[in-house]
Amino acid sequence: MLWPTPADDVDVAALYAAADRRPVGPRPHVLVTMISTVDGSATDDSGVSGGLGGAADRAAFRAIRAVADVVVAGAGTVRGEGYGPPRTPPELQEARVARGQAPHPRIAVVSASLRLDPALPLFGDPDGPRPLVVTTATADRDAHRRLERVADVVVAGESAVDWPRALAELRTATGAAVAVVEGGPTVNGQLVTADLVDELCLTLAPALAGGDGPRIAHGPPAGAPRSLAPAHVLEADGFLLLRYVALRPSPAA
Repeated sequence: MLWPTPADDVDVAALYAAADRRPVGPRPHVLVTMISTVDGSATDDSGVSGGLGGAADRAAFRAIRAVADVVVAGAGTVRGEGYGPPRTPPELQEARVARGQAPHPRIAVVSASLRLDPALPLFGDPDGPRPLVVTTATADRDAHRRLERVADVVVAGESAVDWPRALAELRTATGAAVAVVEGGPTVNGQLVTADLVDELCLTLAPALAGGDGPRIAHGPPAGAPRSLAPAHVLEADGFLLLRYVALRPSPAA
């Protein structure tokens, strides 16, 4: 740990689990986690983020996912990164149960169009937590019916996902207090535009990518930038693990 208190030996899982995360009104606390190169690319030369990481980033990823009640990702990310059912290491399962959470988080895939194959690995574990699919009222009805066989389908919005409603529906459906959002950039950008990001965990990979790779958040301007406060800075093997929290007004008494 480089900041706020330098330390050589950090229990990464305990560090991320110790943060105070509470629901915000009717929705869960929203934690966005991403990796990018130093020059801002969120993907490697094959168009996915997986090649940017290393051992330190993977350890942080497991620790961050372990605090989630529900993991949210866009359909493109689920397909591109080859998502499967959640695999929580036994020691993190024990810590989750001790905190009153289920052994594994549930995964929610966001797809306004429902162009999702029910045969994807994510939907292939009949014994694991049932995935969720967040979609819109105008999505294809046949696809809706097919996906209902393998997932719980949540409708939030007409032709585009209504994010405040979607998050509230996920909290109602799962009891989730913490939603960890794993991208991609389009989903992140929509959340930034709607000012729904409460926390950002960003890994900076020690690399330069050039090219036209996407930023970690992409979409319409959000107006005045939301101010963030740094919570910690870790370094391992040249990777910087940064955690920020959104600065929001205190609720009225």
